[in-house]
Amino acid sequence: MDNIKKKIWDRIQEADMVLVGIGEEFEISPKKMKDDLKYKHFLEKMEVEKAYRWMLPYVEKLYLKEHQEERIKKAYANLEKILAGKNYYVVSECMDDCIYGTDLNNERIVTPCGGYRFVQCKDNCSKKIELPDDEILNKIYDCIQNGNEINKIDKIERPVCGKCGKDIVFNNVKSDNYAEEGYLEQWNHYMKWLQGTVNRKLCVLELGVGLQFPTVIRWPFEKIVFLNQKAYLFRIHNKLYQLTEEIKDRGCAIKENSTDFLINWFV
Repeated sequence: MDNIKKKIWDRIQEADMVLVGIGEEFEISPKKMKDDLKYKHFLEKMEVEKAYRWMLPYVEKLYLKEHQEERIKKAYANLEKILAGKNYYVVSECMDDCIYGTDLNNERIVTPCGGYRFVQCKDNCSKKIELPDDEILNKIYDCIQNGNEINKIDKIERPVCGKCGKDIVFNNVKSDNYAEEGYLEQWNHYMKWLQGTVNRKLCVLELGVGLQFPTVIRWPFEKIVFLNQKAYLFRIHNKLYQLTEEIKDRGCAIKENSTDFLINWFV
């Protein structure tokens, strides 16, 4: 174990609590669908038939479920090993839901940007979230798998809100009227946990967090470390690794892709 990893390890072991932030370097993007011949074919069909474009988020969900990157899974697995036995909480900006398929404790994870686990009304008329319709997902997946788009796609019924009749969309920040109710209960649980870090030895591990959503992790974590004199921050990012002047004496900036950093932790 090199000096930086040993320093992180020692800080985590000495800490009463560990706060982890995960950013875009961990994100699995559905944009890679265009490089998959099977999905590319279906995307081209949707482009021609505009009436079917509502299916795109469903296709994204299916793609993400089917294409969990091994390197990301390994990075999560190593993170779980590093955090083993510690009182931790993970805040993630990722919307691919990959983290929920890891061995990390789901009760200690919050994803305030949402993802593809739940759906909502496009207009958020009732502030209600629900599970996506598996039947619709299965029908779309069947079309993708078997190449029977023309024969079967017309039989897939577009889901709409039972209250207002508007489209049903996935519960994430891509929605114009994002229903924050999808994550608020877990966020409140995180806030209560965070209150317990006051005047405690806190190790803060920020992994691949950029400036796409700075108010979710980056700026709040800086404030937490600034206010808690017993806190120490490790910021790992390929480009945006710099620390602010206020906390540079209680932090360590590491210029490296955070997933690569974790993948190479145990060798």
